[in-house]
Amino acid sequence: MNIKKISKISLLLFITTITPLFALTHQELANKVYINNPSLINSKKDVDLAKLDLKDAKANYQPTVDFLTTATYMVNPPLGKIVVNPEDYITGETGTSGTLANLGLDGPITVYKGMEDTLYNFDIKITQPLYTWNKINTSVSLYDKVVSIKDIQAKTLFKKLSSELEAREAAIYYLIQMKNNLSEQKEIAEELISIVNDAYENEILVEQDLLEAQIKAKKIDVGLQQIDKEEKTQLSQIIKLTNDRSIEIDDIEYQFDEKKINHFLTEDDKVLLERATSLSNDNIQILSILDDVKQDELSIAKNSIYYKPDFALQVEASYSGSRVPLIEKGYYTQDQSGLNFTLAIKTNLWDGGKKINDIARKKINEEEAQYNIDDAKNQIIQTFNENLYTMKLATSNIEYEELNSKIINSKINNLQQEFEQGYGDKASILQEQLEKKASELEILKQKTQRVQSYFTIMYLLN
Repeated sequence: MNIKKISKISLLLFITTITPLFALTHQELANKVYINNPSLINSKKDVDLAKLDLKDAKANYQPTVDFLTTATYMVNPPLGKIVVNPEDYITGETGTSGTLANLGLDGPITVYKGMEDTLYNFDIKITQPLYTWNKINTSVSLYDKVVSIKDIQAKTLFKKLSSELEAREAAIYYLIQMKNNLSEQKEIAEELISIVNDAYENEILVEQDLLEAQIKAKKIDVGLQQIDKEEKTQLSQIIKLTNDRSIEIDDIEYQFDEKKINHFLTEDDKVLLERATSLSNDNIQILSILDDVKQDELSIAKNSIYYKPDFALQVEASYSGSRVPLIEKGYYTQDQSGLNFTLAIKTNLWDGGKKINDIARKKINEEEAQYNIDDAKNQIIQTFNENLYTMKLATSNIEYEELNSKIINSKINNLQQEFEQGYGDKASILQEQLEKKASELEILKQKTQRVQSYFTIMYLLN
């Protein structure tokens, strides 16, 4: 064995060894969907935003603290120096001014040096809600339910996308088998054309026989092109779901187990339908929680009516002076400080009836939420029944084609025996082989249609 041949064998073994490393299972593709799908990413962000809204609602339990400080430099302070002349007062009382020097009051006396050029103000307000007619509790409950809805929506979306992904993988699985079927048909058709062409040239068959054989071959070519187109369509959708443009058809490793459908078809339809429309169904559960949200909104609207004021306690501490407290010396000698406690009662006395209208609006929304649940159940029932009927019809067609294939196979065996005994013709055998392959192709088409309906129902049951 020469070196070149050894190298080729080594390369072939290497390729055969590493190929599975690049194959993508359904779980690996589903992980890509979970990480990369734009719609799912946005849905998960909605969950995070809802959690922040819940934190905001809970923050209403805590007091709000407002702080204001100002620092002012006054070029001309409003209150200047105050000076008193003692001589004016003493002269007025004693009638003499000779005693000023004896009293040590020689000249005017400064009573107030005037305001300093700087002025600092500090004010802090703490407001604590005391009683709000349970609006804070209801608001927290409402946003907690919204978080649940957003979380279920994100999980439901992933289930939907994962189900769609597997349905498209299954479609590719059957398309590959269809392509193999058509490739085998093409080989048979080419052999048939060769035989018919020889018979035509020998004037055993007419031109119409040759054209019919050529038309069959051309129909197979068209079928192969359709399969290629459908494969590209399914692949493009998988790329869209995973947001990974590097995926190729050969990268997808998937095989569908027909036993799943066989087992599913043995289950009770009514039990499955009850399961699809129960609270275990994510979509129904979302609508049910949404109904509770509407009830909370109505409760908040009713507790915001005119005759239900909110009560709060406000504590205010303030300081105003020319020195910065605790930093500059003497700040305590020139300051004005205060500490106030205030009980606040706030309500809207009249707004033209807007609050009354809001209550009526919330009642309508609450009733609509219940209607939405009923409508969703009806849609689920309709979709479930349609897809179940499709599955059963496809199963019947598969059984019919399997029986038909067995009959054709029996004909092929008989024709083969006649041909071997010398009084049959090869063209008839090839014709029947094409019929058998066409029947097998139809089985694959029915299986593809059936599996799409199967995954739709599985999503409804989730």
